[in-house]
Amino acid sequence: MLDGQNNLIKLDGVNLGGWLMWEGWVWGGGFTAEKDINSNMQSIIGSTATTAFKDSVYKNYVTRADIQKISEECFNVVRIPFNHTLLEDDFTPYVYKPVGWAVLDSVLKWCEDYNVYAVLDLHAAPGGQSTSFIADPDLFINLWNGTINQNRTKRLWKAIADKYKNRGIIAGYDILNEPNVAPSLDMLNLYEAIIDSIRSVDTNHMLFIEGNNYAQDFSMFTSLPDPNMCFEFHIYPWFFNNADSIAAHVNVYTSLSNSLNAPIWCGEFGENDLTHLDTTLMILNDPICKVSGTAFWTWKKMKQTAQYPYYYGIDNTTDWNKSITWICNTSSPVPTLTEMQNGISDFINNSKFQNCSVDTSISNLLKVCNPTGMESFAKQENFVVYPNPFTVLVNVKSNEQQLYYELINVKGQTIWTGKQINNQDFSSLTSGLYFLRMHKSNSTQTTKLIKN
Repeated sequence: MLDGQNNLIKLDGVNLGGWLMWEGWVWGGGFTAEKDINSNMQSIIGSTATTAFKDSVYKNYVTRADIQKISEECFNVVRIPFNHTLLEDDFTPYVYKPVGWAVLDSVLKWCEDYNVYAVLDLHAAPGGQSTSFIADPDLFINLWNGTINQNRTKRLWKAIADKYKNRGIIAGYDILNEPNVAPSLDMLNLYEAIIDSIRSVDTNHMLFIEGNNYAQDFSMFTSLPDPNMCFEFHIYPWFFNNADSIAAHVNVYTSLSNSLNAPIWCGEFGENDLTHLDTTLMILNDPICKVSGTAFWTWKKMKQTAQYPYYYGIDNTTDWNKSITWICNTSSPVPTLTEMQNGISDFINNSKFQNCSVDTSISNLLKVCNPTGMESFAKQENFVVYPNPFTVLVNVKSNEQQLYYELINVKGQTIWTGKQINNQDFSSLTSGLYFLRMHKSNSTQTTKLIKN
């Protein structure tokens, strides 16, 4: 994978699931689609309050503080799953909502401010690209039944591409999340039509193309649907859950990359125990597999009801638990109007970044850098890195003699390596944030540097 200046790049980051595309289990409930969450909530609190709730989720679930923290964790990309209803209501097709554009504009501005790429992911196309709740499907007319919703999808992507064609912080467009259709030819034909629609207004951005059977099967691709594209696959325990199976699948994707000369990217992985996640990462990060990065699912979710570890966890409350349990399973005890109102207030407040808590086991497993760990390393080795900020020189004072250094930019690219960093002239570097990674015999530590 290459950036806009044709430099090699890996995209390692997180998904912003549960924000612009709702799935009940992320919020502490069951496997429930967004339209069902809306409908059931509306039956208790009414349409006006439900709309206000949606606006509050958009404004509070992910904010500038989240993107800032993602950048500080040294991730360089966020994948942004969104429902088509963010931009287009089903009862007014082809009319795109200013409030939806404003949400995307805001997160892209935060990404620019903190040097984090964005992948725009159409997680739920009109009608739904699968029958699973994750696609928010319609009951009778899905994406594959006729041309109505396919035309809407083509036009929607054209509108997105036309608006953001010159927005460099966008790494690319993820055209369809986890499609599932038989025959596969239907998927290929729709991909080609959407690509034509995008390319009619935007020839700049990379396209992320997911395989059939929920981003697993790429056997139908015998050529590239577009020259500027990446194949995207997903890994979850319900697909395969042992090292041999994961490695076998990734090897198939690597062979696809080699045969068609296109990069591969793991756009989703997670929802597993730490041991399996560690094994998965080892495979994905093995250079022989040629995977151009990963995005963890997901940045934030309800922690008390999470079966597997989270990155940032949201505290549950009695009223929200009763509300989301009934919303996702209406045979459960029905919350009162007051209980749901209180539960909604609790959820919105607790989902704000400053009120969430990190799962250190996941952050330690996934973290690209370890800025907090530098202090203990420095104390152990009598380490001093100065000046910081720097303009020309970076000096390291240490009792450790066998060190190897890497200087890394915010895109994750190693721009300098060596065994001796003192007196190196870095005056030609552009101003901004860098990471100095220091390797010794049995450990690696990273610290941040600011170039003035």
